[in-house]
Amino acid sequence: MVFTNAIFEKVIDLAVSSGVRFVAINRRAFPGSTPYTALELDLVYRQNSSETEKDAFMEERGHEILKFIDSFIQEHELPPLSTDGVHGGVSILGWSIGASHAAAAVASSCTLSGDIRARLGPHLRSLIFYEAAPMILGLPPPSQSWLPLTDESIPPASRLRAFSQWATSYFDHGDLSTRDLEKLSWVVASPDAVPTFFTFGSETLKRLTTFDDTAAGVDVPYTYYFTNQLSWCYHKAFFGKEIATIFPHMRRSCICGEKTGALGIAGLWAIQDDETTFGGWTNITYKLVPGINHFVHWADPEKALQVLMELM
Repeated sequence: MVFTNAIFEKVIDLAVSSGVRFVAINRRAFPGSTPYTALELDLVYRQNSSETEKDAFMEERGHEILKFIDSFIQEHELPPLSTDGVHGGVSILGWSIGASHAAAAVASSCTLSGDIRARLGPHLRSLIFYEAAPMILGLPPPSQSWLPLTDESIPPASRLRAFSQWATSYFDHGDLSTRDLEKLSWVVASPDAVPTFFTFGSETLKRLTTFDDTAAGVDVPYTYYFTNQLSWCYHKAFFGKEIATIFPHMRRSCICGEKTGALGIAGLWAIQDDETTFGGWTNITYKLVPGINHFVHWADPEKALQVLMELM
């Protein structure tokens, strides 16, 4: 939300020396990607859109990503995952609200054409969630939640900008081993670290962000009106046994910084709880990384790449 694919440029530059090609794509409507049509915008903004319409919308978002990956594999002749699991293959990373589209890609694979599924199956090695809030999993926000996006005391025109500052902060939480939501800092940022937002500079910020209502603005109603679709995509991608037949090698992982906003940590805990309820046959890896916030890929790209490569 708000931030474009340019926010990953530091990791992209570093990845080459590690033998990894890191490709960051913009979601629909973000700069350089295809704008939403008037009908698609109406569907997202209209609270009473039918479930069938919203199901189709999510499937299309997932298909777009998988078709891009399939084209990329063919154009660049990417090798499939090696038998020892070390070389080749493709990982899908979903950061923040982007995790919903990563989940949609995996979940919607069931309705792709057979030839695309056949090419993707030997290539897809992992699905990585990087700080997906409970709302991105189709869950209601915890009662402790606070977001500039929904604070009515903030003028509507300022909420996206206020969010982009707050989301880049560092937070001092209590004992995370307790898995207690009350021990998380939901509102107040740490005084010991400068929010990443204030390290960009005005010119860089123009390149890294968009506050366009048809791009970033769409994400707010999307997270509130597509709850059923978000839940279905996440559960299908993480716990659907049908997916294992399409992507037999795919690992599932969740990354979260110990200094990130409370919603990211709450999301990781929610997935752990769901694995207890719906898993058993899955093997999800969880990483709570000390010292990092929601923007480690900009603030410390070496650390970001190191953690990602461990999960690929």
